[in-house]
Amino acid sequence: MNKIVISFCCILVAAVILSGCTGIPDSGTVSDSGTVSLTPGPVQTLPSERTIDIQINEKDTSYATISVIFAGGKGQAAVTSIDVRVTRADGQVITEKLIPEKGTELKIQGTKEDDRIEVFVSFNDGTTYKIIDRILPYKTRG
Repeated sequence: MNKIVISFCCILVAAVILSGCTGIPDSGTVSDSGTVSLTPGPVQTLPSERTIDIQINEKDTSYATISVIFAGGKGQAAVTSIDVRVTRADGQVITEKLIPEKGTELKIQGTKEDDRIEVFVSFNDGTTYKIIDRILPYKTRG
């Protein structure tokens, strides 16, 4: 009986590991396959009781890094996740998670060209809204 239980546990652990359910948070994904678009699409307006503020700064003039900050808002307690997707001018698509805690900052490496940024916010009732979709130009000093 003990050998059966041990065998079952080993199989269960192997299945969990192979399925990717290790509990290790995803630090972001980079993809360069498929068709990418640098053309912004429509966005959705959050209901007034769910408004939040996401601050996107201009790209850093030296390194082209993109800074995204969660600045809180009326609906922040209901936010379960914030996904930030940058489609770079070179075709790479980078997706990162912004922690929904006021003041949290995320830095993503952009290019020294125009890149596209999209922000998707999910709430505790299962709804997801695309609230930002725009081009971030690279501006040189001077």
